[in-house]
Amino acid sequence: MIEVRFNRGIFLPDLDLWLDPWDAKPRAFVSHAHADHFARHESAICSDVTAHLVRRRFHLAENRLVATPFHVPIIENGYRLRLLPAGHIAGSAMLHVTRIKDNASLLYTGDFKTRRGRTAEPVNFINADTLIMETTFGLPMFEFPNPMEIESSILRFVNDAFTDGETPVLLGYSLGKAQEALALLAEHQIPVMLHPSVAEMTSACRDAGVDLPEPVIFEGSIPAGMALIAPPNAVRSRALRGLKAKRVAMLSGWAMQPGAKYRYRVDEAIPLSDHADHPGLMECIQRVRPKRVLTVHGYALEFAAELRAKRIDAWSATGNDQLELSMGEASRRLTTSSTPRYNRVICTLADFSDLCRLVGETSSRVAKVKFLASYLAGLESDHDLRLAAFWLTGEALPRRSGRRPLHAGSSTIRRALVSIPGTREERYREISLAQNDAARTARLVLQELPLKPEPLDLPGLEKFFLSLAGAEGSLDRIDKLASRLAALHPMEGETVVKLLTGDLRIGLKEGLVEDAIALAFKTDPADVRHANMLTGNIGETAVLARYQQLDEATLKPMVPVKCMLAAPLERDGDSDLPLFDQLPFPSPVWLEPKYDGIRAQLHKSGHEVALFSRDLRPLNDEFPELISAAMRLEGDFVLDGELIAYAEGRKLGFADLQKRLGRTTASADLFLTDADHDLSVPLRFVAFDVLWLNGADLLSNSLTERRAHLNHLNLTGPFETIPVHMAADAGEIEARFKQALQEGHEGLIAKDPDDPYSPGRRGKSWIKLKGVMPTLDCVVVAAEQGHGKRSDVLSDYTFAVRDEESGELKVLGKAYSGLTDDEIEDLTEHFKRHTLQTERRKRLVEPNLILEIAFDAIRTSPRHDSGLALRFPRIKSIRRDKTLDEIDTLQSARALVG
Repeated sequence: MIEVRFNRGIFLPDLDLWLDPWDAKPRAFVSHAHADHFARHESAICSDVTAHLVRRRFHLAENRLVATPFHVPIIENGYRLRLLPAGHIAGSAMLHVTRIKDNASLLYTGDFKTRRGRTAEPVNFINADTLIMETTFGLPMFEFPNPMEIESSILRFVNDAFTDGETPVLLGYSLGKAQEALALLAEHQIPVMLHPSVAEMTSACRDAGVDLPEPVIFEGSIPAGMALIAPPNAVRSRALRGLKAKRVAMLSGWAMQPGAKYRYRVDEAIPLSDHADHPGLMECIQRVRPKRVLTVHGYALEFAAELRAKRIDAWSATGNDQLELSMGEASRRLTTSSTPRYNRVICTLADFSDLCRLVGETSSRVAKVKFLASYLAGLESDHDLRLAAFWLTGEALPRRSGRRPLHAGSSTIRRALVSIPGTREERYREISLAQNDAARTARLVLQELPLKPEPLDLPGLEKFFLSLAGAEGSLDRIDKLASRLAALHPMEGETVVKLLTGDLRIGLKEGLVEDAIALAFKTDPADVRHANMLTGNIGETAVLARYQQLDEATLKPMVPVKCMLAAPLERDGDSDLPLFDQLPFPSPVWLEPKYDGIRAQLHKSGHEVALFSRDLRPLNDEFPELISAAMRLEGDFVLDGELIAYAEGRKLGFADLQKRLGRTTASADLFLTDADHDLSVPLRFVAFDVLWLNGADLLSNSLTERRAHLNHLNLTGPFETIPVHMAADAGEIEARFKQALQEGHEGLIAKDPDDPYSPGRRGKSWIKLKGVMPTLDCVVVAAEQGHGKRSDVLSDYTFAVRDEESGELKVLGKAYSGLTDDEIEDLTEHFKRHTLQTERRKRLVEPNLILEIAFDAIRTSPRHDSGLALRFPRIKSIRRDKTLDEIDTLQSARALVG
């Protein structure tokens, strides 16, 4: 037999040749031009058509591709190589290898299809001793309908949409299924518009000799009576969302799975595939007649086990076959004709899940509010109302002192799902990579398991969340989650995972829930917002609204409220306009230094003390020594302030303080000796406001009045009040601003002394005056899939600068904010065309796109190979006018540190 090895790809050592490897290699065979089968190899053997498509799609240099006609032998190192049509897409090829001295042979199929298509050369099998075959649809349940039935389904879908005055949208990969659909519609004289990426690949196929009509490009609008073909990731694009009357169908072999149209969020799923179904895989075995079979992709383990049950020597190429599984059990398990089916249990959690789905499917703000209001008004129990309203904000448990937020990480969710009997980790990984969304992954994994769903009401779910919060270690948490998910319908399991990850991802903000509460219980939305601001709990606010008791809402200690925010007013280094003249309120101006720390609320009531972050997260565990010190202070209060790192009589940087975040205990090396205090700490809490004092709510008091109360607290030890300066003219503001920068602060906060405290609002009462950091022009070296609504695009960009000494690119960080959806879609297409290597959800890309990066600060850090890291990096602009030679240098970035 010809030797075959597997290491992140298939390797033929005698020929020093890789077969469709994931990473760039010195020499490889590329079966077709899909991005998941292509990397920028130094030399790649492929068919003539594939070579043409690769050059058009990935802009690869001519001399790196060895374009080879079908059936023409290549003789090298005692072997004869021949490319055979694979039937997958235009130009797709199988590789047949023969060792000349003994006629030992091998056939590598790549992706293939036995059914004849309109745009791909028909498959041509040759006998081989070793068969390496793809098994994407390697379960017996995947038996596609006959081609005529599939084509009839597509034509019926299109014509039905036309009859109802809608635009039919067919979703298929830009290269392959899109051309098959186009050829079918053209044959029946149905006019078609193509998404730009589909049009580009269609033009490339036409240039390569494929018989297709001239593409008509879709640019945001489409005449009546025309169909649209687009790639699946475009369904959430702004252009397609702008089509009001449309009907969408997904073209995919996975349409054979129950609930496929819900999985893809389309009106219909039609099983048009570029791959062989299960009968097609068996046909391949019969026609090649191999002595040994190696399976790759999809259901490789299952198909290999099924072949072994038929006395065929078959193994997955990765070598992960479970030998302990008896052949009879394997055969019995794998010949199941369909995935598990079970009735949905009627319960209040199912109703909540349906509400979330309904809200998520509409983009109308008014419709969302009406759906929510109708649901909330119909809840009989106050406790159900309290829970549902709160969960609609995406959290699992309310935040309070002594309890950390209940969020489950991807690792916990993965381990819980794979521990449910019947789950295969390989299948989980496959679904997870395709979805890049923990909740959708959970639903799709659960859909394939023999579950026994049980009814669960909202209090029961709350009880589960509380038990999860009290779990004794990660293993106990995983066991509890696995048991719960195994007893839920997949749709309810998806909802639970969404809550555990902290985001329902249905386009819902807390403000919409407030509006829905007002509509449901016929109250003023402003009153609902004010009550929610005071209670800090939308569920409690909903119950107050039901009984028209919103005026009874009060600020309470141990319940965090949102911070009042300062509006930014950056100091323009090129402007001669004094800061004083840029402020929206008259003199005298209240000025406070802006510290480089962490915004925090300190609550004290009796012997109970709690510390909360700006996003209302409990911080008691990170700063236990501060909690202990606060217990010695007199009185009960709620203070707003800033946590700063402080040691040896001087203020430290934010980086020193950041080391404390996420810790559950304070490390001994963070404690310093100070003879003045019983408990010495490397931090200070600098208070600049008091919101509640000894039972009195001070929110409506003026800043001047609140400051007088704050001064009477006589804070000592690690607690102090922020210094205040009243400036009467522009010159004094300028002087204070410069002094603040010299003292290491970020700038100043200017405040109106007559205004009340407005939690959660960013108005003109507080103005942030900051110095301007220069931006850096950086090159993108990697792009990653986003999350949630951005899971279908590349939205997270790793950027770098050039080291002048070595000439190498050095990474500074990652940015994912600052661009519009349209810009992200454009960059996604760009980075797909210029991918060097794919690592799960991350693509290493050619360094040919420059971003202007803004940031708040730069510091030394071992996190990146540049030795630097940016604080709050964001994309200011795409610099298409700049080249790689014009990016900033590591040396210029270092000059900005400090």
